[in-house]
Amino acid sequence: MLAAAGARGMPSIVTDRPVGLLAAVPANIFNRVSARRTQEERSAETRLRLLDACVDCLVELGYSNTTTSAIQERAGVSRGALMHHYASKADLMVDSVRHLTEQRGQNLRRIADGLSEDDDRVAQAIGLLWESFQGRLFTATVELWVASRTDPELREALAASERELRKPMSGVLATLFGPRVAGAPRFETAIELTLQFMRGAAFTAILRTDESRQQSAVETWAELFESLIDGEQT
Repeated sequence: MLAAAGARGMPSIVTDRPVGLLAAVPANIFNRVSARRTQEERSAETRLRLLDACVDCLVELGYSNTTTSAIQERAGVSRGALMHHYASKADLMVDSVRHLTEQRGQNLRRIADGLSEDDDRVAQAIGLLWESFQGRLFTATVELWVASRTDPELREALAASERELRKPMSGVLATLFGPRVAGAPRFETAIELTLQFMRGAAFTAILRTDESRQQSAVETWAELFESLIDGEQT
């Protein structure tokens, strides 16, 4: 039947071009879509290489020695590729910290899913949050914070990034501490004080590397946290 249909000039579902709506679709559309996706994947990979290279440079070289040339060389990309993704050094640096922050947030969410609602939930959450101030994320952020004091463009970009991340990170913290704690009257105030405490403790640790003393301070803060969220006087 199919052979007969083809012989009479009717479209064959095997070899002939389809009719109707599909007839308006260019023959190479699927190849073009595939190529476009491949280009998008390559672009995303280049961006990630730039972000990782930027963080590496900030951590290893410091802000003053982290030039776009150094980032480009470490990422192994062309100057044109760098400029295609980031028009300014400030945008690249801030985006690299945002990228790390989002990664850390995703990791905390995954860990939070495995925590139980027991008496140690607050202590576990405080401990995990403190770990966020020990690695590459905090080191790179410190470099940008200090530099932004005298760099208005960088300061503006950092402030905008923090505003953008505030809501999603609040959700991460609520998940980390669990519904009982996150629903407490003064949870947001307690979290703000916790972050301020940890930033200060982490800054101090740059000069004074007394890990046992730091751990003792974090454990004491975890004990105080419960009274903070309930609004009790200590």
